[in-house]
Amino acid sequence: MKSQTAYCSACDRDVQIVITDEPSQDGHANLVDAEIVCLEIGSKCTGELCPIGATSPTVMAARLVRNGFQTIIHPVVDAMCERCGKVTPHAIIEPTHATCVDCGAAVARGNW
Repeated sequence: MKSQTAYCSACDRDVQIVITDEPSQDGHANLVDAEIVCLEIGSKCTGELCPIGATSPTVMAARLVRNGFQTIIHPVVDAMCERCGKVTPHAIIEPTHATCVDCGAAVARGNW
């Protein structure tokens, strides 16, 4: 992973971002490409679309969790993860959804 600063036009300041590693070799279809993850997503964000990652703040928060950057701003609950097949910690990224800390799968509020 590569850490750097980038200018965010929504916040009107430089923010810390991480660019995740791309897969090192050709693999199966479930490999993901490199992603931009803003480490400063949260209350200071003013936009509905993150101009750095071209996603909503909710998706950016899920990227934080999926890439192991879960922060103190995300409360954690235990819930059954269908992908993992067991009860795992889930970070609440919005009032209606949580994301599995282990695999990044999303779960709706009625399931936790």
